[in-house]
Amino acid sequence: MLPLFDIVKYCDERLSIDAIEDAEGAHNGLQFQNSGKISKIAAAVDASLETIEKTIAIGANLLVVHHGLFWDKTIPIIENTYKKYGLLIGHDIAVYSCHLPLDAHMEIGNNACMAGLFGLVNVVQAFEYHGVKIGVMGDKRIQRSQFRALLESTFPRVIAMEFGPENIKKIGIISGGSGSLIIQAKDYGVDAVVIGECQQYHYNIARENGVNAYICGHYATETFGVKALCNEIAQKFSLPFEFIPTDCPL
Repeated sequence: MLPLFDIVKYCDERLSIDAIEDAEGAHNGLQFQNSGKISKIAAAVDASLETIEKTIAIGANLLVVHHGLFWDKTIPIIENTYKKYGLLIGHDIAVYSCHLPLDAHMEIGNNACMAGLFGLVNVVQAFEYHGVKIGVMGDKRIQRSQFRALLESTFPRVIAMEFGPENIKKIGIISGGSGSLIIQAKDYGVDAVVIGECQQYHYNIARENGVNAYICGHYATETFGVKALCNEIAQKFSLPFEFIPTDCPL
């Protein structure tokens, strides 16, 4: 059993949670405290009722997520919110959440992990969101068809909008709800950009700017960071951890 706040302190410092301005109400850091001792860690993308129930099922008492319990203004603790809080208290589970800092981190962030997986080199931060670079870009010489095949072997679903060059040299990666940042691809000189999700009008932006854009799923592109973070915590504190997948297709 390890002290909860030793783990929280490590995560806060490792992720520099105060260095990036996040969505109002994101509340990066410890969101729900338990009695103070941790024996097993669960990692998940969302602090949903489903993942909380699965955390109980695997016997974990720290749930580390990308999308936390809080996002909007204060809401009544009723119905599913009541169920979630009741389960957390009843089973002595703490919840730690980290949103944009876990997208942007250059070692264990979602985008950096994908860059490593895809074999990008000379990886640097790119793609600004509210004045902060949350994505990455790097070099990789690859045929467009080969890169699409690589993505299709990695993600459950890939939507390809291929309006850029067939010979790709530079790739951008922006996890999650990043469609609005496609427009920056031309400014950064990337031939292809991997994003989580987009809206209909982003098709026109990709087409008009001559960019290869690949939509790989908000959920699917944000599984990497929590896995990397929890693997690091598990090794440092000699704790078991388990990733909790869901069937989210979005």
